[in-house]
Amino acid sequence: MNSQRLLRHSDQKPLKIAVTRPKGQEALLMQELEAAGAEPYHIPLLAIEALEETPADRSTLLDLDLYSKVICVSPVTANLFLDRLDQYWPQPPVKVLWVTPGAGTAAILDDYGLPVVYPEQGDNSEAMLTLPALTNVTGEKILLCKGEGGRPLLKSTLEERGAQVKELFFYKRVCPSIMSAERELLQSEYFDAILISSLDALSHLVHLAGAEPGLFNTLLLVSSPRLRQEARTMGFKKIIQAKGAGGPWQQAALESIASQR
Repeated sequence: MNSQRLLRHSDQKPLKIAVTRPKGQEALLMQELEAAGAEPYHIPLLAIEALEETPADRSTLLDLDLYSKVICVSPVTANLFLDRLDQYWPQPPVKVLWVTPGAGTAAILDDYGLPVVYPEQGDNSEAMLTLPALTNVTGEKILLCKGEGGRPLLKSTLEERGAQVKELFFYKRVCPSIMSAERELLQSEYFDAILISSLDALSHLVHLAGAEPGLFNTLLLVSSPRLRQEARTMGFKKIIQAKGAGGPWQQAALESIASQR
């Protein structure tokens, strides 16, 4: 990517971008944005806590070969899943197809040697549901690996298409604390864009920063139609939707922002 394309055209200052991913998940995106000429700041609006495995969870994993497809919705989910897979399946079942919303999560499973598919246009639930592998699923058993809560769209749509869907939860999302200086930056229209890729992060943003005019006047870059709608309902005035939460989609959306400066 041309590094100049993320610069504000009017004064050539770099875009100041708030990256809100959980601690430990921000490094690659921060590096990509810096390489593209932007000025990213990490203010985590989510914290991830792994859940203890229950006997029911263990039973589901032991029955993994009964599922035709396994969906891992994020890199966090994929890594936690593989940690458990090692315990019960030294040789993973060969007839399972693995599905992810984007290339980043897919790479984790692919490196492990698992057959994986993902959408090439977008990396959210809407894009994933356009995959041929998830279109004709009547009578199939599908395992949906995710964190507690989250969107019901995947499960409900796949069930409407005739699949039996079992959810397996690996973590919960909690609200972290932020420093007063970070709160002030969020309130002051300091950032050219705040990147939001989950409803929890959006809710935590308002909770941690407060319902301040400067916050609602700052541009939000969201990763799904649902987030766009929720942000509008909350009172945010400037919202742009990327095709997904992956780095390439985020950068493409930021290019469009920079081109309008």
